[in-house]
Amino acid sequence: MNSLVLVGIAGLATGLLTLVVAVLLRPTASHRQLTVAELRGRLAKEAAVAPPANAADDEPQVGPAVAEPLPEQRRRAE
Repeated sequence: MNSLVLVGIAGLATGLLTLVVAVLLRPTASHRQLTVAELRGRLAKEAAVAPPANAADDEPQVGPAVAEPLPEQRRRAE
């Protein structure tokens, strides 16, 4: 009977120790959530790597070779 009690106590101790280790190693809810800093970091990486949406938009716009004079300048020229 003494050996049966010792085996029972050892089994209970092993079960409790396993339960404690499982609870401590379990990932918490905060590990699954994305923080603001991580999101900003990901967006910065994507913006640095991604090419511009339309390369033609990045080029400076060239206006007309000769600008039309303002109405005041037209009056003076006449």
